[in-house]
Amino acid sequence: MSKKMIIIGAGFAGLSAAAFMAKAGWEVVVMDKNETAGGRAKQLKAEGFAFDMGPSWYWMPDVFERFFEQFGKKVSDYYSLVRLDPSYRVYWQNESTDIPADYKELRNLFESIERGSAKKLDRYLKEAFAKYKIGIQDLVYKPGQSLTEFLDWNVVKNSFRLDVFTSIRSHVSKYFQDPRLKQLMEFPVLFLGALPQNTPALYSLMNYADMVGGTWYPKGGMFEVVKAMQALAEEHGVQFVFGEEAKEIVIEKGKAKKVITNKNEY
Repeated sequence: MSKKMIIIGAGFAGLSAAAFMAKAGWEVVVMDKNETAGGRAKQLKAEGFAFDMGPSWYWMPDVFERFFEQFGKKVSDYYSLVRLDPSYRVYWQNESTDIPADYKELRNLFESIERGSAKKLDRYLKEAFAKYKIGIQDLVYKPGQSLTEFLDWNVVKNSFRLDVFTSIRSHVSKYFQDPRLKQLMEFPVLFLGALPQNTPALYSLMNYADMVGGTWYPKGGMFEVVKAMQALAEEHGVQFVFGEEAKEIVIEKGKAKKVITNKNEY
């Protein structure tokens, strides 16, 4: 007899957890108070148009590929990706600049703003790549069940390169002087809900994700990623209940036994 699990919330975390637990043999039900999956990444449809209501940028495509690969699938089995060029447009006080996807063009842009900055960008992103490899492979992909997971020789050996005690603002200032370039290199940390002066320079890895990994977009919108993850979960037997809000989790002898919603009990 398979073990049963209820997951409350059909956002990216809930969809991912549901797929992995179903793959491991659990009987999984995902419930959400909304009428569709996605959580913050929901979609609005009006007058024949569809609008992404949450995430709008698709970075780090390797992370998405790794997720689907663990189920014997590929991203392309579910949706098509397009790399944006220009990646995006930045606005300063009296001007705007398109950020090219091509790295040679990006170097030329930097050089046109600050002489000598192209070579500095090379060095900066080489260092950011090292942080990216360590940060993603040796930190992000750990299950997070114990602090001992992070007592990894590769992490310890390279800890001095992670710049965890230096702010990204100070780190960027070592390479670039023009305020426009500084702002361009600092802004990705805003996605973390953080401020450059308070964020470790470890997160320069996001500059690598941006300028080397690229900005992508799923054809049809970001909601295509939600649909893909839901489809994958359903392929493994996950059931979804929408339009029901969890009101109470019934605990018996320290274990969750029942979820009561505004409509039913599970």
